[in-house]
Amino acid sequence: MIKNALKSNFWTAPFVVFVFILPVSGFSQNTLSMQDVESRREVSMAEASGKRTDGIYRYYAKEEKEPFTGILFAKYPNGNYSSWQEYVDGVGQGKWINYYENGNPKEEGHYNQNLVEGSIKKYYENGVLKSEGSYKDWRVMIGKWKYYDQKGNLESTKDYGSKGSIKEVQKFYDSGEISYSWYANILTKNGFKPQ
Repeated sequence: MIKNALKSNFWTAPFVVFVFILPVSGFSQNTLSMQDVESRREVSMAEASGKRTDGIYRYYAKEEKEPFTGILFAKYPNGNYSSWQEYVDGVGQGKWINYYENGNPKEEGHYNQNLVEGSIKKYYENGVLKSEGSYKDWRVMIGKWKYYDQKGNLESTKDYGSKGSIKEVQKFYDSGEISYSWYANILTKNGFKPQ
């Protein structure tokens, strides 16, 4: 009898609804200024070109006279990003990320006036942290660097001091990714003899 009363009253009994009020800011994006919205404009590297202006190498979106501010990116044939870089007034300034073809980040760091400087993190293709440290000028390794195995366990540390190591700059020059003049300038500026 009680079971039947409960059954029959179940559909007619009033329901209690609990309403949870959460702050809207927890679920909404921060409001961006118009300047921030403009700086988030994304353009493919294929739709931009670079040229030296007032002694500074700057990027311009195709058919635009003003230096580009926003994100320049490149993609692999599969549609995944290969690179994503922030620019201000045509100059690399802010965050940059290079990716593996599978979509995982390969390297994450910062530009400072077209130079890769400051903290850097490098990853294995599976997404596990490979190494972390700091650059100055353009990939001159400085200070303490940490190196990890493919499971993310710390393998070793190496301190390159304030003068630093040019082994990565050398690698880019040897592969033909930077010119001799760029290479020689970085080495000379940091107290190394160009070869």
